[in-house]
Amino acid sequence: SGNTLAVWAEAHVDRGLGGLQVPVTWMQSLNPFFVFLFTPFVVGGWRRAAARGREPSPLAKMSMGAAGVALSYLMLAALTFTQGDSRVSMGWVLAFFVVYTLAELYILPVGLGLFARVAPPGWGATVIAAWFLASFGGNLLSGVVGRQLSVLGPTGFFVLLSALTGAASLALLSLRPVLRRAERQPGQA
Repeated sequence: SGNTLAVWAEAHVDRGLGGLQVPVTWMQSLNPFFVFLFTPFVVGGWRRAAARGREPSPLAKMSMGAAGVALSYLMLAALTFTQGDSRVSMGWVLAFFVVYTLAELYILPVGLGLFARVAPPGWGATVIAAWFLASFGGNLLSGVVGRQLSVLGPTGFFVLLSALTGAASLALLSLRPVLRRAERQPGQA
């Protein structure tokens, strides 16, 4: 969402608002704003689910988050397919970031907590650093994948992103047996 979405929005989003042209960079502030806005509600939902004994496992949450990110990009793919090259309302970018951010909240904090919890004693900081190293690699890879926007066009590109995050959702679900074994290891916190 940090690079190609801005490129797409620059060319395909009507950013006029009350006679002013909203800079595309301002749209990037929606994600952190929604993180602050939605976090208490998401955590509250998890607490209520836990109180009823129905809280999803960390990998299930992360899988749901990746599926939500896939949905957010699928929304953009459907939008660009139906609208072609015409400019779309900023409301669609707002809707994208609502879905994207809610989904993201099921991935990042849950993953960090999971990594800290299953880390061997004395390795917590190193394991969390590995999380951020993987994030670094993912951000580099997003630049490589981002080049496909000009090759595939917006619809194909957003379908690709949806497929990649959908595959990540399935991959996370497939890791449940590995996590169960890691959680049963002696000496785990």
